[in-house]
Amino acid sequence: MTAPPLAQQAREATDAAAAVLRDHAPSGVAEIERVRGQAGSAPAVVVVGETKRGKSSLVNALLGSPGLSPVDAQVATAAYLLFRHGEQPSARAVFPTTEQPIPVDQLRQWATELDLLPDGQPPPRRIEVEFPAPLLTNLVLVDTPGVGGLVAAHGEVALAAVKEAAALLFVVDSSSPFSQPELEFLRRASESVDLVLFALTKIDAFRGWRQVLEDDQALLAQHAPRFAGAEFHPVSARLAEQAAALPDPALANLLRTESQIVPLQLALQARVAAKATALREANVLRAARTQLTLYGRELVANRSAIDPEPGRAEQLRARRDELTQHKRAGGRSFQVRLRAEIQRARLESMSDVQREVRDQIQYWRTAIDGADRAALDRLPADLDAVVHAMSMRQFEWMLGRLRRVTDNVLSDLFAPEEMAEVYAGFAHAPSLRPEVALPGKRQQNTEDKIVAVGGVIAGFGASRLVLMLPALAGGAAAVVALPVSLGLGLASAAWMIRSRRHVADKQHYRQWLVETLTEARAALEAEVAAQFVDAEQALTLALDEAIGRRVEALDREIRQIDEALKMDAAEKDKHRRDLNQRISAANSAAKQIDAVLPRLRASQGSGIGNIAAVASIAAAAVRDLPRPSGTRTEGGTR
Repeated sequence: MTAPPLAQQAREATDAAAAVLRDHAPSGVAEIERVRGQAGSAPAVVVVGETKRGKSSLVNALLGSPGLSPVDAQVATAAYLLFRHGEQPSARAVFPTTEQPIPVDQLRQWATELDLLPDGQPPPRRIEVEFPAPLLTNLVLVDTPGVGGLVAAHGEVALAAVKEAAALLFVVDSSSPFSQPELEFLRRASESVDLVLFALTKIDAFRGWRQVLEDDQALLAQHAPRFAGAEFHPVSARLAEQAAALPDPALANLLRTESQIVPLQLALQARVAAKATALREANVLRAARTQLTLYGRELVANRSAIDPEPGRAEQLRARRDELTQHKRAGGRSFQVRLRAEIQRARLESMSDVQREVRDQIQYWRTAIDGADRAALDRLPADLDAVVHAMSMRQFEWMLGRLRRVTDNVLSDLFAPEEMAEVYAGFAHAPSLRPEVALPGKRQQNTEDKIVAVGGVIAGFGASRLVLMLPALAGGAAAVVALPVSLGLGLASAAWMIRSRRHVADKQHYRQWLVETLTEARAALEAEVAAQFVDAEQALTLALDEAIGRRVEALDREIRQIDEALKMDAAEKDKHRRDLNQRISAANSAAKQIDAVLPRLRASQGSGIGNIAAVASIAAAAVRDLPRPSGTRTEGGTR
């Protein structure tokens, strides 16, 4: 007999757990239904890869809209673009402290370093786009900055996006095999995401792409064996774009088939959408398993109360009185310990912020000293990426410290399966601060004017000296030398003024750097302080709840022992049989969950139901869709 689908087995296991809990633990059933009723958000597929690999072109091909995600070489900012489904195209830029709607046809202006933003407007942290692409019906697509882009911090931003992903789409092109930075990024990303697909782009431009594919697979087997059997999808975004522009349906379908975009769309729909369903079912199963564990512990305690060990009631009363006294005194000993742990973790986080900002100031001062004009122009965007990555890194370190505090203070009072809920209570997301203000234009001062005048005088002085030499040889030579000397004088003056301006600009940028990173440090320290204040409050409440819950459990067990002492042998035997039956039912339901949950976690969507529907959605994704006016599709990659 064929076993039912995995999703059905998961629902049956959840229903069995609810049936066991319904009569004696209705609060457990309510918790299961609460988790079951939560609407799951669409899973995110994060697209990552080195710059110039064709990431954004591939995103546009997957969405069926050439030019939607900005495609420009060497101009991608640290902002990433998040595409979700919407009936009408719309976009909004999200900044550290605010957000604002932007026209969809201006995505290139807001997401690239082309100096097209309004004066004084820093680049956004991310841009969220709603678009009516069929592919987005069941998932969210995230286009990240290149992991080997303008600054190393772009990789940190991309890695942070990957940590929130259900799947990773790693983009490499057909020109050459994996680079060492790509393999290193994959190693780090593998710690936080299970499902990874690979897209091998530009197969129309490189005839040797099959050899590159074999080399990539060999490198993965050697340096990242976990991905040795991962799916590779050879694609051509350029052919898909040409297909969308052709009026001849037959020729368009031919190019669309050659692009091989549809198989990749199918894979994303089948693997990721099904995985999202499995994740939702797994969350419900975990909630049911937790409630069964709590219920089972209560049943075992009740059974132990029927035939208590000698002195058990006295031990329980002493423990209850101790905890009650702590609760009446505000849990003083626990509070002192909690406050000390929180303060220690806070100081460590503050020290991390100060050390990292100090190191960044030293690094960027050196970078400014050796920078040319182009590097100075890129500096604000580079520093914005660094500050963004630094804030996310600090949040991760702080979160680890808060977990350590929680474990040290509450592990004796909370069951292991309850600790995750405690973690979620205090670790709210960072507010995306701090914001990097643009340096502004350097104001001309008296010294600049003096240098300019001096440069002109010196230049013409040099020209007069040059003019005197041929004058000694004769009048004709002097006439010829006159324009030459004037040109040399003007060039000398221009060089002196430009050199002085470059030196002054560097000084201006150094001052701006210190001010910006000082403000960033203040913002990060304020964020750290706020997080620890919230964490202390949350942990204090959790501590009070834990003590109160434990006191109630002790009171209940003491009452059961007192009642058991009044029972005769027949009553005890009947009560014991009832508890054993309930324990057996709870254990059976728990075993059913334990049998399904590991397979559900390992499931990556191979058993999605309606392949025809998925194929229809994926095939529709390459048809003509609304295309933002004013978008550009020139060469280069984001």
